[in-house]
Amino acid sequence: MIAFFTESFYQKGYISRLRKCYDRVIRELNEVLKNAIKSIAITAGVVIAAIATAGAFAPAIAVALVGSNFAGLSGAALTSACLAYLGGGAIAAGGLGMAGGTMAIVGGGAVLGLGVGAGVGGAVGAAGILGKKDMILQSAKLMVSVREIFLNDEHDIEYSNTVYEQYVQNIADIEKGLVELRLKANVVDKEEKKQITTQIKNTEKAVKAMKIAMKSMNKFNSSFAQGKRVSE
Repeated sequence: MIAFFTESFYQKGYISRLRKCYDRVIRELNEVLKNAIKSIAITAGVVIAAIATAGAFAPAIAVALVGSNFAGLSGAALTSACLAYLGGGAIAAGGLGMAGGTMAIVGGGAVLGLGVGAGVGGAVGAAGILGKKDMILQSAKLMVSVREIFLNDEHDIEYSNTVYEQYVQNIADIEKGLVELRLKANVVDKEEKKQITTQIKNTEKAVKAMKIAMKSMNKFNSSFAQGKRVSE
């Protein structure tokens, strides 16, 4: 995947900058979460590598985030327009159309796409499957996208806030689902209760990681907005 991003698509040192930010962010998250990840391996291009989970959710996420800009469109036309819209960002000089939009989304898209098309139950299930470790990794990617791409490069506080709001909504959906799971655990047989209890514990750990990342993203947005007001 990294071979796709030749220097004709980004300025020299750009990928290194993203990687350094990712390294710093993930270590901060890991430290706060008491070394949830025992061994952190940062590989070249990890910040922008497309993972299967996020890639599958990318079209739905794109429509959820910017679909309101394309009144009158629906179906494949709407999806294409939304992905192309997001593809005009700094990840690619001059824009990369739908491919660029997908790349922007997968920089943390797994945590934005939790429950897309599946409601509250889907969000809880996806969070439990990802678990705390992968939630830290995906949230770190999203934090890099917000800080380095949407804010530092694009100066797009409105879009950054939209991403943040979607992230917060996902946390709310997951917590609502946890309440439903706890109630369900009280009325099922012993074997099913054991499975539900495990799912609840895994999801609670994932949400804890998300909340820490949420505070950091809010700080990014607030600091940028404050700096922008001062400069004006």
